[in-house]
Amino acid sequence: MQAKDIMTRKVISISPAVGVRHAVAVMLQNNVSGLPVVDDQERVCGMLTEGDLLLRREIRLNQRPFRAPEIVSEAELERYISSNGWAVADVMSPDVIVARPDSEIADIAESLQAHRIKRLPIVENGKLVGIVSRGDILGLVLDAPTTALPRADESIKLALRTRLRSDLGITPQKVQVAVKNGVVTLDGNVESELKRRAIRSLVEGLGIGGYKDLLAVTEAGSAL
Repeated sequence: MQAKDIMTRKVISISPAVGVRHAVAVMLQNNVSGLPVVDDQERVCGMLTEGDLLLRREIRLNQRPFRAPEIVSEAELERYISSNGWAVADVMSPDVIVARPDSEIADIAESLQAHRIKRLPIVENGKLVGIVSRGDILGLVLDAPTTALPRADESIKLALRTRLRSDLGITPQKVQVAVKNGVVTLDGNVESELKRRAIRSLVEGLGIGGYKDLLAVTEAGSAL
């Protein structure tokens, strides 16, 4: 699945020349926590988020003490501008991660996680055409079809052994799979409690009717 399949196409954006107060009003009125900032050519030049606004001077009740000029760092000057500047350009984050309409959703999700951001502008030919948020991606979890396992015990056993090998690299020699009347029993040794939990996640994710966990964590794994 690609960005164009789930992206919001009617994107609320804002100009870098707009005042911060107006930008905040737009965010609150539209119940959004971030806005793409676009120039006159509809090219993304920044992002304005709630996080960018948390250190604004309007929020701070007490003024900071005076500082000697020689000890004011460039980082402090940048913070001062973002806290006191009038325009969106003074507050926004200029380094924006973007994606294309044909970008894979899995890649976008990884970018959101890695960079701890909530949304990704989608651009085509340099211009803003959509946006993908965490919520858009989470919707895929609800809409995803459940895995349909075969009903016969032997078929369930084969499917589970295949997934154990492909997902977790666990061979039948290490973990033995038995299925009786739809109830799965796993026996054997694993190197760590973490791997045991991963196996349980795999089994439960398949919608197994019942699960008996007879796995033992080896002493070497327990000592890690």
